[in-house]
Amino acid sequence: MKQVLAHHLSVILIASICALSAAAETDDIVRLPGQGELRHSDDRERINADRLKPGGGLFLSFDANQDGDITELETNSGIMAAFANADANADGVLTALEQQVWARDLPTRDDSLLNPARFDPNLDRRVELEEFHSVIISLFTDYADVSSNVISSSDLRRHNGHSSGRRDNSPSD
Repeated sequence: MKQVLAHHLSVILIASICALSAAAETDDIVRLPGQGELRHSDDRERINADRLKPGGGLFLSFDANQDGDITELETNSGIMAAFANADANADGVLTALEQQVWARDLPTRDDSLLNPARFDPNLDRRVELEEFHSVIISLFTDYADVSSNVISSSDLRRHNGHSSGRRDNSPSD
C-alpha cells in the first residue's frame, strides 16, 4: 500500500512540475517603458537621448524655435498653451482626468506630470492656471542655467551627474 501511495505521489509531483514548466515557457516577458522615456525617434535623435529628467518632455515641447534652448519667454508661452490644451472643456480649470489625458500626450512618459497632486498643492481637485504656472516655473528655475536663465535641451537628458552652473538638484539614475 505504501508503495502504491508513493508511486501516485511521484506521478502527481512530476505532472505538477511539467505543468509549471510548460506554463513558464509560454509566459511573455513584459517590459514597462522607463520613466522619462522619449516616445518619438525624431525627438531622441534631435537631443541625442532616450530618456529625459522629470518634466523634460514638457520643456522640450516649449522650444518653439527648435534651437535646443528653452527660454523663460518660451516657457511662459508654453505654459499658457499647455494649460489651454489640457483644459479640454475650456472652463479655466483642470480636473485630474484632463491633466492625465494631457500628460499622456507629452513627448515622454512622465509619471510626475500624470500625478493629479503635482499641480494641485491645495488638493481641492481643481488646478487653476496660477497653480499650473507656479509648478512649471519652479521646475524651470531648478533646471535653468544660473547665468543665462535658459534650459538647454541637452541638460534635460537623464544621466548621472549634471552640468556645472545648473541649479538642478533632481535625483539622477
